[in-house]
Amino acid sequence: MLKSLLARLSGDRGQHAHAHALYGAVVAHARDPEFFAKHNVPDTFDGRFEMLVIHLFLIHERLKDEPKQARSISQNVFDLFIDDMDAALREAGVGDQTVPKRIAKMTQVFYGRTGAFGEALVSDDVQAALADAIERNLFADMEADGHQYGLAAYMKAQYEHLRALPWESVAKAGDPFLKYAQAA
Repeated sequence: MLKSLLARLSGDRGQHAHAHALYGAVVAHARDPEFFAKHNVPDTFDGRFEMLVIHLFLIHERLKDEPKQARSISQNVFDLFIDDMDAALREAGVGDQTVPKRIAKMTQVFYGRTGAFGEALVSDDVQAALADAIERNLFADMEADGHQYGLAAYMKAQYEHLRALPWESVAKAGDPFLKYAQAA
């Protein structure tokens, strides 16, 4: 929350506005009912968190090698994610002293997932490697029943779509993602 406040006070309202719009798109796509209905993603805090991580990864992966302005927007999106998780934990009744520990754990999980997804993108069989990472993480406590393959195909399609767009279209357009039906 403090980082978001500092970003607003720093005078770069344009980047902050782009980050808000982009984070809104991340959240909207992560909450798409198709993931929960067609791919058996658990409709729980953890399942929704995993879908947020997937979509955040896609944005960060696209913007990581772009100019400073793009990377700054990407960082602001991540900061909004952390603020959102902080608020969600507090709303769920997690105590003030426990929230920072849970946020630290979520950040660690985020970086672990993004590392696995990043490795998958440079493997010989991207879709199979993504499916493996999804199965290990999203479906760690349940049978994937092949749903990891549909999610991997979705991720790969979104990744390729975002890579084909100019970075400005990703960082500043508000919602650069394909609709689920187009990406599935």
